[in-house]
Amino acid sequence: MELMLWEDKLCAMVPFVMMFIMEGCTIALTITAKSAMNAGMNQFVFVAYSNALSSLLLLSYSLMFHRDSLKKIFNLKLLSRFFLLGLTGITIAQNLAFTGLSDSSPIVVCAMGLLLPSFQFFLSPILRKTRLNISSRSTRMKVIGVVISLLGAVMVATYLGPSILHGPLFRPQILRGPRSFLVFISATNEWMIGTSMLAAATFSVAVWSIIQVSTFSKFPDMMVIVTCYTIFGTLQTVFVDRIANGDLTSWKLKLDLELLIIVLTALFGTLIRSRVQAWCMSLNGPMYVAMFKPLGLFWACLIGLSFFGSGLHYGSVIGTCIVAIGYLTVLRGVQEEAQKIQQHSIQTQPSHDLKAPLLPQQADEQV
Repeated sequence: MELMLWEDKLCAMVPFVMMFIMEGCTIALTITAKSAMNAGMNQFVFVAYSNALSSLLLLSYSLMFHRDSLKKIFNLKLLSRFFLLGLTGITIAQNLAFTGLSDSSPIVVCAMGLLLPSFQFFLSPILRKTRLNISSRSTRMKVIGVVISLLGAVMVATYLGPSILHGPLFRPQILRGPRSFLVFISATNEWMIGTSMLAAATFSVAVWSIIQVSTFSKFPDMMVIVTCYTIFGTLQTVFVDRIANGDLTSWKLKLDLELLIIVLTALFGTLIRSRVQAWCMSLNGPMYVAMFKPLGLFWACLIGLSFFGSGLHYGSVIGTCIVAIGYLTVLRGVQEEAQKIQQHSIQTQPSHDLKAPLLPQQADEQV
C-alpha cells in the first residue's frame, strides 16, 4: 500500500517538474535571443527562419499522419482563417514581441505575457463570445484580476527603478557600491516603447486564441491547423522584412549563436514544449499549464541575477509580481465559472444519464 502511495505521489510530481523545467527553458531561450539581437541579429530573420524550420517539421509530421486532413484544407474560408492565424499569432505577435524584447528585458516579457487572460476577458464580450454577468462572483473576481494586472503592467512600463545588483552574482561587483530600493527612476522612452510592443503582442495572441478556437470547431485537426498557419506566418514575415528592411545580407546564416538559437527555438517550441504541455493537460486539465506561467518570474530573476545583474530592476520585478497576482485572480475566476457550469450540467442532466461520466470541456483559453 505504501509503495502504491509513493508511486502515485511520484506520478503526480512528474508533470509539475516537467512544466517547471519548460518555463525555465522558455526564459533561457528568451534571454539567449535577446543576447543574439544585441549582437546584431535581425528579429524578422529570427522569426522567419525559426518558423520555417518549424513548418518543415510540422508539414513532415502532417504528411505522414494527417494526410487525409491536409486534402481538406483547400477551401477559401479555411485558408483565410489560416492566414489570419498566421498574421495574429506569428507575423504580428512574434515580431512585436522580439522587437519589444530588444528594448526591454525578459522579465517584462513575462509580465506582458501574463496579461493574456485579461485581454481575452476584455475581447470575449466585445466579440459576443461570452456574456458579462457582473452579479456573478466569478465575473467580479475576473474584473478584479484584470484591474490588478493592468496596474502592474503600468508600473512595469513607467517605473524602472534602480538595478537590484550592480553586477551578476558570479562577479565581485556585487559587493561594490550602495543599493537603493524605493527610489523612483522613470523608465526610458525605449523601455516604454518596448513594453508597449510586448503588450500589443499579447493582445494579438488573445485575438489569435479566439480565432483558433473558432477554427478548431469547424476543422477539428489541430496539427494541420498549426502546420498551415505556421507556413502562412513564415511567408508573411519574409514579406514584411523585405518591405521594412530589404537588406539581404541579414538573411545569411553562419555557424554562430544566431543559428543555434534559431534551431533550438524551432525544436523546443515544435517538438518539446508543445508535446509536454499537451501531455500535462491530458493528465490534469487545461488550467494546469496556465498555472505555471507566473513561474517565468522566478526563472527570469534567477537567470537575471546570476548572469545579468545590472539588467534586473526593482520596478520591473515588483510590477511583474503585481501582474502575476492579477493573472492568478483571473484564472481563479475562470476556474470557479467552469466548476459552476459543470455542476449546473450535472443537475440538469437526466437521471438515466448520470451513470455516464462527463467529458471535460475542450474550450481553449476561454475567460
